[in-house]
Amino acid sequence: MWGSWPTATERLAHQLGQAQAADRRVTEAKKASARQGPNSADLEPAEYRRQQRAYVQTPEYQAADRELLAAVVLSKAHDAALLRSARKLLARRADGRRPPRRLPQLRILPGGHVPQWWMNTLNTTYAGIWRAIPTPGPELRLGSPDDPLIQEVAAQARLLQASRVGYRGRAGLYEAYHPDGTVEGGEPVDPVRGLGPEMSRHANLLLGRGTGIRISPARTEEARQMHTDYFAVWDRSRAYAAAVITLLHARS
Repeated sequence: MWGSWPTATERLAHQLGQAQAADRRVTEAKKASARQGPNSADLEPAEYRRQQRAYVQTPEYQAADRELLAAVVLSKAHDAALLRSARKLLARRADGRRPPRRLPQLRILPGGHVPQWWMNTLNTTYAGIWRAIPTPGPELRLGSPDDPLIQEVAAQARLLQASRVGYRGRAGLYEAYHPDGTVEGGEPVDPVRGLGPEMSRHANLLLGRGTGIRISPARTEEARQMHTDYFAVWDRSRAYAAAVITLLHARS
């Protein structure tokens, strides 16, 4: 059975609820981990560092750290699957097609077991989130560009695009330089003769010229925005799905 669009939209809403719950588990795991370790507010800095070094060697820390890592990875997996589902449903609705028989879902072993190799894979691949990012446009086939529901979906899609730019563009902000002893102070390495500025910057990094690597001081604000956009991709995925759900409900 293919089902109806209201049913498909409810399935997406359920998936959003699962992703939101997974995000809350990350917050809870962080709080639990913080409660187990030494409290910096109760100790002198030197004593806090000593106790912290001892604590990270304990089985309690290792268990809490794994619990937090598992929560983070599961949250990322939920967000990535949610984003793929939202993009797929919106595209099908915009094309006038039937809803899919099933939506993309994260896959783990029966019983909820989260193996280490699975966590490592998802951390390395970002759970495939960057390939799932939609482009603005399909929502325009469901109504007027002036419709607030259409505008919200498009706005969230643009924010996701900015997150992808932040992820891909961070490496292009670094340059080789000669430190002068101050915090990231010094002069950039001379450009390679015959190459343009960007190719020269990249070549200097690859050749290991200079004695340090930094973000160019002229691009500090750009780097800060890219950093913000990059880490916001998970929250933005849920916001995009929520906007798609609202639009689909209105068009069902």
